[in-house]
Amino acid sequence: MEQVNVSWSNDEFKAYLLIFAAQSNQVITEEEKELIEGKIDPLIVKAMQKEINSDNDYERIQKILAYIEQHNLSQADLDELLKEIHQVYLCDGTYDSAEQTIYKSLEKLFKV
Repeated sequence: MEQVNVSWSNDEFKAYLLIFAAQSNQVITEEEKELIEGKIDPLIVKAMQKEINSDNDYERIQKILAYIEQHNLSQADLDELLKEIHQVYLCDGTYDSAEQTIYKSLEKLFKV
């Protein structure tokens, strides 16, 4: 992994990650947006939405992995994040193939 340094708070990271997940199928539904904003301050969500929109897929993954490494997240922490991602995927009543593919990829990346 190339050296990436992110200086996010925990809420900023979580917002970035959940937005990344919600965008898996190229559409953030109103239900997904409401769920994310229910967990994290909407101002943080808006700022992280702007940042994620300026990143390409490679940069997004690199930033996520860099944060995990820099903050030494445990397997329990990562498992909890996966649960929250799964909630985002299910909240709009659909769990399409794009979301399933990204989820399985994140499961593999999140193994410590």
